[in-house]
Amino acid sequence: MPRRSGGATGAITRPCSARWLVQTPRGRVHCDALVLATNAYTDTAVPDLAPRLSRSIVPVLSWQMATEPLGENLRRTIVPGRQVVSDTRADLRFFRYDARHRLIIGGAVLGRRGAEERVGRLVASRLEAAFPTLERPAFTHVWSGRIGMTRDRYPHIHRLGPELYAWTGCNGRGVALSIALGRELAAAVDGVPITALALALTEPEPIPLHALVRRVAPALLAWYRRADRLEPAAAGEPSKHPSETTS
Repeated sequence: MPRRSGGATGAITRPCSARWLVQTPRGRVHCDALVLATNAYTDTAVPDLAPRLSRSIVPVLSWQMATEPLGENLRRTIVPGRQVVSDTRADLRFFRYDARHRLIIGGAVLGRRGAEERVGRLVASRLEAAFPTLERPAFTHVWSGRIGMTRDRYPHIHRLGPELYAWTGCNGRGVALSIALGRELAAAVDGVPITALALALTEPEPIPLHALVRRVAPALLAWYRRADRLEPAAAGEPSKHPSETTS
């Protein structure tokens, strides 16, 4: 039986030819295998084809911003190896360089009112605390988008139909993780045995009361920050910087 989806892509079908057909406003593509790499945008891109998939994740708005290009002297003291950095906090910290030596960093705040200004202050204070030589940085570019959160905060690979694969759940760590998952999905499409993939295939598990969870999920940020503040106290270490209690 053909499978169909309407949405941002136009339509996805699998007619009797046993090949997938993707139709968009700009053209049509026939393919033997199809990968849905829509993650936090599944509900808008392919809502009818993968309703269980879209209800297995909670999209949350996240912000990113870029500093002015850093000079060579600063770069010698701030991640001189240019590694992509993230930590294990529930309210994740992350940063990396781009090709023009800007520091790319981000974060989230509660509520949408004045969000861009508030998240800018928060992220600037975090950078200043981590790298005092940077002082309070100014941001030249600011943007936002969805991140896909899963119940267990782990990524998942699914097979939704014949040669139809999907992945979800970078949980805020998509810069490196999406590249790694792309390699595994390419291997699956190329015929590598499923048992040889880095992640086992799982069935999408819709989150109960998904519509309600989507509404309250942003408020979990306050709980995450509280957990982050309590963790070092439980280990006998100093508590977090005072700025972590606001925004």
